[in-house]
Amino acid sequence: MGFRIAIDTGGTFTDAISVDGRGNLATGKAATTPEDLTVGVRNAVGILARLNHLDLRKFLGQVTTIVHGTTQSTNIIITRTGPKLGMICTEGHRDVIQLRRVPKEDMWNWRMPFPEPLVPRYLRVEIKERVDARGNIAIPLDEASVHKAVSYLKKMKVESIVVALLFSFLRPDHECRVEEIIGVDYPEAHVTLSSSVLPMMGEYERTSTATISAYVAPAIVTYTQKLVASLRADGFQGQFLYIQNNGGVETAEVAMENPATVAMSGPAAGPSAAILVGKLHSQENLLSVDMGGTSFDIATIVRGNLLTKTESLIDQHRFSLPVIDVSSMSAGGGSIAWFDVTNTLRIGPKSAGADPGPACYARGGTEPTVTDANVVLGYISPDYFLGGEMTLRKDLAEKAIKEKIADRLGLSIEKAAAAVYKVSNAVMADAVSYSFTRRGYDPRDFVLCAGGAAGPLCALKIAEELGMTHVFIPKYAPVYCAFGMLGVDLKHDYSRFYHTPGAMLDLEHVKKLYDEMEAEGLAILEKEGVAKDQRIFERSLQIRYFGQFRDVGVPWPSGPINRDSISAGIAAFHRKHKETYGYSDENYPIEFMSFGLSAIGKIPPIEIKKIGKRGKDPSAALKSERNAYFEEGNGFVKTRVYDGDKLLCGNLLEGPCIVEEKMTNIVIPSNFKMSVDEYGNYITAD
Repeated sequence: MGFRIAIDTGGTFTDAISVDGRGNLATGKAATTPEDLTVGVRNAVGILARLNHLDLRKFLGQVTTIVHGTTQSTNIIITRTGPKLGMICTEGHRDVIQLRRVPKEDMWNWRMPFPEPLVPRYLRVEIKERVDARGNIAIPLDEASVHKAVSYLKKMKVESIVVALLFSFLRPDHECRVEEIIGVDYPEAHVTLSSSVLPMMGEYERTSTATISAYVAPAIVTYTQKLVASLRADGFQGQFLYIQNNGGVETAEVAMENPATVAMSGPAAGPSAAILVGKLHSQENLLSVDMGGTSFDIATIVRGNLLTKTESLIDQHRFSLPVIDVSSMSAGGGSIAWFDVTNTLRIGPKSAGADPGPACYARGGTEPTVTDANVVLGYISPDYFLGGEMTLRKDLAEKAIKEKIADRLGLSIEKAAAAVYKVSNAVMADAVSYSFTRRGYDPRDFVLCAGGAAGPLCALKIAEELGMTHVFIPKYAPVYCAFGMLGVDLKHDYSRFYHTPGAMLDLEHVKKLYDEMEAEGLAILEKEGVAKDQRIFERSLQIRYFGQFRDVGVPWPSGPINRDSISAGIAAFHRKHKETYGYSDENYPIEFMSFGLSAIGKIPPIEIKKIGKRGKDPSAALKSERNAYFEEGNGFVKTRVYDGDKLLCGNLLEGPCIVEEKMTNIVIPSNFKMSVDEYGNYITAD
């Protein structure tokens, strides 16, 4: 009986989940250890071993797959804790990453500082060479200038070097030769080529993306090698996978070759969890929200498909690889309540974090947070936080809210806590509304799927604010991203730039591009051990109307590359353009911008064990009653508290009530009903 496990680290807690061959799931949380993330991961694995009644070595010996997601890369960039980074670029182009497209993303905000490049100017070295816009060599590579540049960077003791030459995506010969010279002159340095990371038009985007990859590469490689070696030493013999930015997974070996693919892997798996739950109830249009200790992540699933984007920012640095379209805001259980200069109550973006944490943690925190408000309002039992593993101090939560909120508002502690809870929900609902509005969707046409340890406490209130009537709360909401990782396929994205008017498309050239991409994809899937019958290749293309600035990506059919298949792709473009922008014109000339390929290795789906059945009456799972604050009841009301592990399929929960799971609580107001499905998920009922 083998196990598949998933681990998500980087936040306040490291989340872990395991599933065995019979569909039994076990979940655990361990404190994240920022000074050494491997410690938190190993502690989480140890918890899973104990929950499965095995010692660590025996447990890891039966683990066939570990899927890992981490915010390590993002944290490195935000905190500027990466290596000393150098750059080799074409003569005259050393300031590309400083000039950007615009000096700063919000160019009209004079208060916003100009982003500081990850490579300081004195470490950006020019060499003599030039490839022109058609891919021809205009100036041959001057190898003497390369040796001189490498010698200087070695003298400066840089640890990682990014090579970003002009038009290298059309002809990477010069970048490859520079890499060879670095390998001889300075073999200790890690080397990143822009033509390998992002072989696409856009000098700034390509350079910035490659720079991000080079900046996080040493830490990712060191961390991965240390973690995998540690797990192997304890008996793990299976496959170690990383969740990628694009929502797929890849082996650790592939990830270390191009760390940019996991630069934004942290929140990428959450939407996959929403898809898994949605399939159980034939729902394809979903709004995924994930509320943890510090952030609130929003993602949209349309017709069962994840929305992706190729224009992202990591701490104001442009990142242009395919990424699951997740909007994040600073709102979580640890978000601090405060007053602005107009004496208006605000929530976040500052967070109490894990240490010292909310006031109720009794670790020295004195600022009132959303978690403190939930404790005061009775939504969280101080004696059953994390399943009783941690005891909270309600008196410290009350003290923080009284001194910082209640006294200033002239309210009781309870009403001040209720104000914090209400404002927090309104802020998150506004973020969701904005996210949907800018995409042209109406939240009322979607089902809300709420994850994260803090999400179920406010999910129904957020839905109410948005006018949404259907809500899913997964049984495994507290380990939302980790749960989503369990059923994700291997996926590798490739692209080739080919800009040409629609009428001048060269089919033979397109075939050549796909031969190259399919060969690369096939080599990777073979390296990852994917069986031939589990390999899938999906094509895409980027098109725009003549004269437009932005292009639209659409899928097009596999099989022979001919005029009919290209026409199918063009028709898909017109449909997508109309859906996205409200209009299309099939008679207007188009331009092809690039062609893409996704190489997918199918992974067997997980089987989840079903829970027992019972009638609507949930009284057998009744745990206790306590006073909890509900606005509809004008204050504290006696509230039923149910044990989530004792609820069975068919049970109907009528508000006001609270369900206590080991790592989260589900707050059900008086105007809502929720039923339990056959897998233990909570679904709104009429």
